[in-house]
Amino acid sequence: MCLHHGHTLPSSAHEHQTASPPSPGGEPAFTARRLTASTFLITEVDDVYDEHPFIYAKLVPAARTLLLLDTGCGGASRDPDASFTRLRDFLEHAPVDDLGEAPVNAGGEMGYVVVLSHCHYDHILGVEQFAEDSPVFASRHDPAFLEPKKLAEHSLCADLGIRTPSYTPSLLQHQSPVTSRDGVALGVTLLHTPGHTPDELALWDEQEGMLYVGDTLYERAPIIFPNEGSIVKWLETIDSLTALVASFRKSDSVKINCGHMTAQQPALEVLRSTKAFMVDVIEGREKVQRRMMKRGEEFVEYVQEGGRYSLVCPERLVREAREATR
Repeated sequence: MCLHHGHTLPSSAHEHQTASPPSPGGEPAFTARRLTASTFLITEVDDVYDEHPFIYAKLVPAARTLLLLDTGCGGASRDPDASFTRLRDFLEHAPVDDLGEAPVNAGGEMGYVVVLSHCHYDHILGVEQFAEDSPVFASRHDPAFLEPKKLAEHSLCADLGIRTPSYTPSLLQHQSPVTSRDGVALGVTLLHTPGHTPDELALWDEQEGMLYVGDTLYERAPIIFPNEGSIVKWLETIDSLTALVASFRKSDSVKINCGHMTAQQPALEVLRSTKAFMVDVIEGREKVQRRMMKRGEEFVEYVQEGGRYSLVCPERLVREAREATR
């Protein structure tokens, strides 16, 4: 898994950005499995970017709405015979085992609301399939970061030489309830969680005890901070999320769900252990394993013994965190 940086794309990467109709060809470009009574984990299984992003779909029948967290890599599959390479086609037409071979949103019966955890390409390349007829929400924490003239750079699309999706998100304040097009509450609260990027956000589903954190953290792959990231802000975010979960009446039952690799894991344990790893990095107990140049900066890599957590970031961010925590 490459996760954002420094890899060469196959020549077919650009070709997969265009729409394709549903087809009965090879295996679907996505899989779906049920996490809760209302929510499914959609995984892009073999994308050309080697990201395998996690996408979450929450069905809210009372609002006739499917809430979608992120849209993945746009179905850019390594398999030239892959079927359902458009996320929307997959949701509306692909049979899902956990639904008795019915699709997640059969025939598009429910409308869509899309929330983008942040603007990196592997979370937004499918957004145009929904943006024309569906609300798209993002964080208002740093509106300038999401300005259209900066999106090619901040999404990393420019680095990869791929077309930047065109969409106009509505920016929500911290702790905003997410609602349908008709203003019906969808049962989740949007939280500003800067650190990985300035626009990173989380969704909190209090009723189901599910916390969705995008790329703020995950296990068994490098937690990556781009040039625009901040470990100082990340530490504040982790403390805030930990306090939120700890204050919940059933805190031990809350599950954390990430943008890659990690889903349905104990939230408090993951939050605390990830922070402990980061503190070890800042305080010098973890040593640099590798150095590399990315986007004009020297990046460093740290890997925890056993490989549960690892970090790739500009070395500057580690120095800033050391100064801030002295």
